[in-house]
Amino acid sequence: YVSVVDSVIRAGKLRDKFDVILLPDESPHELLDGLSKEYPAPYAGGLGADGVKALRQFVTDGGTLVALNDASRFAVEQFLLPVRNVLEGVADDEFYAPGSIFRIDLDATNPIARGMPAQSIAWYESGPAFDVLDSSAVHVVARYPEADKVLLSGWVLHPERVAGRAALVEVKVGTGGGRVILFGFRPQYRGQSIATYPLLFNSLQLTAK
Repeated sequence: YVSVVDSVIRAGKLRDKFDVILLPDESPHELLDGLSKEYPAPYAGGLGADGVKALRQFVTDGGTLVALNDASRFAVEQFLLPVRNVLEGVADDEFYAPGSIFRIDLDATNPIARGMPAQSIAWYESGPAFDVLDSSAVHVVARYPEADKVLLSGWVLHPERVAGRAALVEVKVGTGGGRVILFGFRPQYRGQSIATYPLLFNSLQLTAK
């Protein structure tokens, strides 16, 4: 694996170099436009329109794009994916979970959940949760249970907002085998969330040569 900087993404021809590209937990604004002006230009980053175009082509050409937590919002917006973030625009007094352990139900038939039990846990921290708009293109790999069973540890305000909603989805894009995998949580949080490591590793292996 390699760490990829914005200039490499913008240069395009990504499928010639990579099977999988992983977007870290960053806001859509920071991924697209970079960090604030207080950072030196060489370190501010930002994919820009050219970077987004290159990522779209990468997926169209059969690549896998994996987006973690807040980066999933970027992928949904820029790829016009047939899912909806049910927490978009929801105020903190309507739903809030700044860092808690949530229960998730898994579809063990999906390769992303290979080796996982039917129920597991995930570290949730201000991430999205998804409604599926096109079931022919979207596979739900993990979803949250009913409201009174969502929270295992920590605290959450109004868990009914995410109850039954998808926490991890695989979206097929085009006819070339490309896909976008959206994590609504942080599967590798501080190297401690080992329960969800398999979901991340399986995602990375789907198109590996």
